Amino acid sequence: MIRKSLLLYFILISSCSMAQTSLKGRVLDAYHQIYLESVSLYLVQNKLSLLSDSTGSFQFQKLTKGLPDTLVVSIIGYKKRNIPILENNFQHIHLQLDKPNALAEVKVKASVPMSEDFVNQKINFLDVVVNASSKADPLLAVQSTSAASPFSESASISFRGSNPQLTQIYINDIPIPEPIKFTQMSSLGTFSLIPINTIKDLLIFPSNPPLELMNASTGVVQIQSNESFKKQNLEIDVSLGQAGFHWTPWAKEKNGIGLFGHHQFSSLLKFVNPNSLSDLPHFSESDWGINGYFQTKNLWRLKLFSLFMTEKYASQFRHPSFEGTFDYQKYRHVQTINLSKLLEHAQWTFKFGFHESTQHDSTGNYAYHPKAHQLFSGIDLQLFPHENWTIKTGYQWFQTQTQYQIRKPYYNFDYRPQSAFVSFSNNPCLSQHELFLSNNYTLSKPFRIGVGMKLTHFPQLNDMQLTHQIHTRWYLNDSYTYTNLAWSKQIASLFTQENDYIWVNTQQVSWDIVQEQELKKWSFHAFYKSEKSLISTGQAWGAEINFSLIKSKSKHEWGIGSHWSQLKTGINTQNSPYQIPFFLRTTSQWKWKHFDLSMSSLFRIGNYFRTLSSSTYSTELQMYIPQYEPTASKSLPPYMRIDAMLSKMIHKTNHGSWITYLSISNLLNHDNVKSINYSWDYQQSFQEYFQKRVIYIGVQMRW
Repeated sequence: MIRKSLLLYFILISSCSMAQTSLKGRVLDAYHQIYLESVSLYLVQNKLSLLSDSTGSFQFQKLTKGLPDTLVVSIIGYKKRNIPILENNFQHIHLQLDKPNALAEVKVKASVPMSEDFVNQKINFLDVVVNASSKADPLLAVQSTSAASPFSESASISFRGSNPQLTQIYINDIPIPEPIKFTQMSSLGTFSLIPINTIKDLLIFPSNPPLELMNASTGVVQIQSNESFKKQNLEIDVSLGQAGFHWTPWAKEKNGIGLFGHHQFSSLLKFVNPNSLSDLPHFSESDWGINGYFQTKNLWRLKLFSLFMTEKYASQFRHPSFEGTFDYQKYRHVQTINLSKLLEHAQWTFKFGFHESTQHDSTGNYAYHPKAHQLFSGIDLQLFPHENWTIKTGYQWFQTQTQYQIRKPYYNFDYRPQSAFVSFSNNPCLSQHELFLSNNYTLSKPFRIGVGMKLTHFPQLNDMQLTHQIHTRWYLNDSYTYTNLAWSKQIASLFTQENDYIWVNTQQVSWDIVQEQELKKWSFHAFYKSEKSLISTGQAWGAEINFSLIKSKSKHEWGIGSHWSQLKTGINTQNSPYQIPFFLRTTSQWKWKHFDLSMSSLFRIGNYFRTLSSSTYSTELQMYIPQYEPTASKSLPPYMRIDAMLSKMIHKTNHGSWITYLSISNLLNHDNVKSINYSWDYQQSFQEYFQKRVIYIGVQMRW
């Protein structure tokens, strides 16, 4: 588990009268300057207890034994404090994360992912909300962490110089295919499927993910949904681009059901940003779903997450051969079920996931119409044979079937409707079986080691993979300084289409060292990845240094790094488009009397691309045919982006609050159309819409 210290300020205001004494106050997280709820408070002499409400407020009334008294303050994960309370006392109290003993760790592991023992970074709800570049989207917030490569401006996360399409997203230990809403909204980016209101924890593994998760050499984001609900809780979000709600119709103790829904519209947003959104004729998206958690007295736990969504948009497609409208529409349904049974020294977990989608997009002589179905199921057994030892083993099965019809240009440089095209359809089905065994052992108080093996089989591909890895975490200076060192190796036997038998050898090494104190933190991260076969060799390596500082009314983070990525085929070696030789990013938050300000910036070297060397005129096609250099040897100019957000949290009563905000994406830029995702065949030309300034206004209300 992450050893982390946060400051909590408890502002206690006591008032006395001859008839009775009352005590009231508010719970404030000084790290984020945001009020906290569900903190347990207990007065020993008066024998009264309560929880702080949604605004962080609490009030004891009718203190028959008056003051002084002792206030016991506790919240899960922090040291319990006994605070003497005197008349008219004003106190600031610091709470630090508790260091559970070995037995307590076993109890915690039984209700959280085993993988959290070696997590690289954990983002909480507040980190997502106050992040200027995230716009309250959990996957966009991952982009600003030290684990992510600053490659994309969407929720398609790229980890440490890797292809973002290969990064896996998990909800309640279940992989989610296509976790992104592909509604192109200019600088508003591409949003993720997961509503922020449903998230309890968000864990980030940029490389060497734990083996109980499916193999992913490009990293994993693991999300756990809520496990507590407040009865009749209602949240409403209204902005220029969407309207949404999150409602808890039923809650009892920790059990509850949450309903959510959103509708995205374009009229108001286009009216405020006419220039930036001029090439997007329309866009819309609607989603609705259920998030539930149930726990019985005999420790059965059930988590449900269900989502239905429709989305569509149109954009102006630009290509040297054709300009027209690109139309896109998609329907999808996501369902996950996680059922666990906690025993005295073990925990069983049953998992099931289902995803289906139908999509259609077209422009010029191109059209694509896929229908996809994905099924996932698994069963895990987690054992606690010793207070310092945890074992997890299980079986996972994943199957995907995609029926698609595609019409594409015969020549990839000719998108004219009247030009030649090829049409074909297919109905491929791919299944994946996995067996894994992981062990986490605490050798001594400061040192922990994890060892695991996994066997993966793809029947349709005649592919067998054996993966083994070692994770270590060593606390160098009690809980303030720790280092992670992880190594993994995967050996795959693969038959090519020509039935040639080849080996694919993949290795990863990552090293992270972190020093984290109450008001400041610095970290160093380094990694190396390689994938070698008889056909090609791919490599990625890099390092990043980060520093953060917390002051009384502000918080600042700085990061500088370099990610290199190359691909070698035969004797030719070329730079990958995911290569970023230099980048610098910052995030700052200020809290003032009348409003809060959050800003994030990114400065980076442009992507590498293949240059156009010449062109040849074709009398048959009556157009020029481009000729490109064989390798990506040149890069676009450096790129800089600054996002800013003004916000103000207003508390009307103890039962209701709202926050207003003004967000400006790409603050200093209003007409830049140079795409950072340069595509040598122009097929991603619409990415230029991500470069313009967009103003966004909204309000969030909570009861």
